[in-house]
Parts: sequence; structure tokens; C-alpha cells
Amino acid sequence: MIATWSIPLAAILFAAVAILYMRLSRAFAFQMLLLFALGGYILLVSLINNALGDLLGPSAWLIQFGFIAGATVAALVMLLSRANRAAIKVQVAKHLFAHRYEYRDEWMRFTGTIGRPGDDAAPLDVRIVKAVADITESPGGLLLIALESGGFSVDARWNWPTLDAPAHAGGEALARHLQASGRIIELAPLRDTGTARDDEAALVPEWMTGAAEAWALVPLVHYDRLQGAVLLARPMIDRKLDWEDFDLLRVVGRQAASYLAEANGQEALSDARRFDEFNRRFAFIMHDIKNLVSQLSLVARNAERHADNPEFRADMVATLQSSVGKMNDLLARLSQHNKGKHEDPRSVSATRLVESVAASRKGQHPVVSMVTGDPVLMAEPVRLDQALGHLVQNAIDASPANEPVVLKVIDRGSEIAIEVRDKGVGMSRDFIRTKLFKPFASTKNDGFGVGAYEARSLVMAMGGRVEVDSDEGMGSVFTVILPAAGLSLHPEKQLEPQ
Repeated sequence: MIATWSIPLAAILFAAVAILYMRLSRAFAFQMLLLFALGGYILLVSLINNALGDLLGPSAWLIQFGFIAGATVAALVMLLSRANRAAIKVQVAKHLFAHRYEYRDEWMRFTGTIGRPGDDAAPLDVRIVKAVADITESPGGLLLIALESGGFSVDARWNWPTLDAPAHAGGEALARHLQASGRIIELAPLRDTGTARDDEAALVPEWMTGAAEAWALVPLVHYDRLQGAVLLARPMIDRKLDWEDFDLLRVVGRQAASYLAEANGQEALSDARRFDEFNRRFAFIMHDIKNLVSQLSLVARNAERHADNPEFRADMVATLQSSVGKMNDLLARLSQHNKGKHEDPRSVSATRLVESVAASRKGQHPVVSMVTGDPVLMAEPVRLDQALGHLVQNAIDASPANEPVVLKVIDRGSEIAIEVRDKGVGMSRDFIRTKLFKPFASTKNDGFGVGAYEARSLVMAMGGRVEVDSDEGMGSVFTVILPAAGLSLHPEKQLEPQ
């Protein structure tokens, strides 16, 4: 019959042979060491149990049962203790391996934590703290962000609610030191006046050295620029950092800093895009304001001569009301809540739209409207009115005072074309090809160079296009082309000049 102690003895021998003659990973070596310790423990319990049976005889079964139950509970308590498991891991790394860390496993864990996707993942700053803390099995950590003005601010913490850290963490001199040296600072020696480095002891803020749980400060340096630092809590098994800890923490600190720098860069890019959108919108609005100023200036000049004319006063009031409405619309377009959303294109009477545009300019310059029938096109009225307004204003600016601007609607069957024709200075072929529809390019000395650009953008957004034909000294023709909505609604008619 096999002795009761032979099984644990075999387990011990197997574990010993495996550890001595096989190249094991740290995880497997840790499990084998636990098996070795468990086998030894079971062997010891078996020997004691057999000794009790030999000494007490048949009546010893109750004492043996109680002894085995107590030994089992004690073994479970020891195995489930985090402190004991951490101590065993330290002993495995210290005595069985040339290096403390399994670098492949550490790097896989680090990248898996810091780059975890999904909506349920913790914020990046919290993941950075956890990824660095896991390297040294620290139970918690704090992320400090380097400020442009110097020093640190507390950004995020992981599993360390008891640390009393000020929002503005100070440390201006410490930030400069970490950026210049990239040195990882152990805080325990700084509390020991006998072993502390005077230069670093004077740099570290008092709230760090005063926290007994604070263990190490890992700088996050990206391309010689300090992004921040991670303050690590003391692990369950207190120990001094060695060269291997410093090397690995320095590497992961730089990697974490790159993630922070990328996140900051993305945020800055997002801000730049918002500013770019605001500036683009503002450039268009300035162009519209210039057009409104031109109309109001004409009204102000004519008011001195025609103020007693009732028809002029009525037109002046209508112009002022229209200008105020347009200015309010311009202010609304500057709002950050205005996302440039528009309604879907719908059937629009080209006749009514052209008449409206011509009528709005009659006090500024002669505008002639020419329409055959009443073609209906697919467009958004506000966008199309705005686009035609830009083109008509450009035509007015380019035309002599006595030369009218002509608006002509042409029904091409599946498409409706609206021509804006002037007899002004015209444009060269090279200007049309290279500069016409580019923002801030203009043939006028006081022009903003965004009218034609915005007009084409608005028409293209409705599924249309803008064509241009021009000769220097002869004038220009801008043609807005949009899809037709159906057959003409009314019989043929010719509109009189406005």
C-alpha cells in the first residue's frame, strides 16, 4: 500500500526538477513554487497526523480530524493572502531569475491597459496611471499634468482616494528637474535625512513627502518635453527600486507620455478646426457685412435728397428692416451652436426668386430680370438667394453706374440655369482658372475674395454647379445651374426691368 506521504513527496520532487532543469516563465515558476510549498505542507501535515495516530492509538481519530481541519484552514488563509502571494512573487523573481520582470508579459499588459478600446473603458488619464502602477504592483497612483506656466496640476487618480493632493500641486522647480534629467525619484529616502539627496529633497513638494503611502514619482517625458508625472503608491511588499525598476519605468513613462502628447495634440487639432470653422464663417460674414454697408451707405446718401418723398421713405424703412434681419442672421451664424444645417432642397419658383433678388438691389444699381415662363428648380431658397446675392453684388461692383446687371432664367429641360450677366471689367482666363474660386482672391482693391467662393460652395451643397465665362474689358457671365423640379407652372411671360 502506498504511504500517505508519497504523493506530496512526488509533487515536491516534480516541482524541484521542473524548476532546476526547465526554463520556466515567471507565472509558471510561481505556480510551481506554490505547488512545492503546498506539497511540503501536506507532507508535514501527513507526518504529524501519522505520528498522532501512532501515539494515541484508535482513539486519536477526533484529534486527527481537528488537526487536519485546522491545517487546511491555515493553508487557505496563507494562500489567499495578497501579502503572502506578493512576497512569494518577490522571492521567485529575486532568487530564480536573472531579471525581475517578464518583459514580454509586462509590455503586453501595459499596452493592453493603456490602449483598451470601447465605450466602457476608463478615461485615458486613468488608464495611464493604472498601466504604470501595474508594473510595480502599486495599489494606486496619481497623474500630475505639467503646466505651461510651470509646476503640476492633479489630473486623475486611480484607486487612491485617501491621498490628500492639492488641485495645483506646485513643484515648478521639480518639473524643470524632471524634464532635464528624466530621473525617477524614490520618496522613501527623502524622508530619511541621513540618506536623502539634498537637491531632490528641496524640490519635491511637502505634500508628497508627507504622504506615507507615496512611494515613487515617474516622469512622463516625450521628446525632451515633460508631459506630466505619475505618483505611485507603496506596494504591499515594500522594497527599494533597483536598476531594473528604473529602466522599465523610464521606458513605460516615455510610452505613456507619447499617449498623453497624442491626446493633447488631438485636442489642439480639434480646437484649431473649430477656430478654422469660425474664421471661415467670419470671413463670409464680413463679406456679407460689406454688402450691407454698401446698401446702407447708398440709403444714407439718398436720404438727404429724397427724405421728403413718401415712396423713398417706405423703401428706406424696408431696406433698414431687411438689413437688420440679415445682420441678426449673420450674428446667429457666428454662434458655436450654429452647425450650418440647412433644410433639404425643395421646389422653388425661379421667377419669384429672381424677382426678389432684383428688387432688393433696385435702390443700389439697375438690375434687369428676364424669365421665359415660370421654371421650377430644386433648391433651398435661403442658400440660393444668398448665392445669387453674392454674384449680383460682384456684378454691380464690376459694372459702370449706367450699365445694368441682367438676371436671366433659362429652362434647359432637366436643368434650370440662372445667368448673372454684367458689362464690367471682366477677368482673365488665367485668373478664372487659378484664383476665381479660391478664398481671399479678388480683382477688386477693397474686395474680400470670398463672394464667388461661397456662392459656388452654396450651389454645390444643393447639388448644382456654377459656370463662368468672362473677357477682360467686356464683362462676365456667371451661370448657376440646378436640377429642374418639373414643368413650368405658368404661361410664358417677359418681366420688365426693375
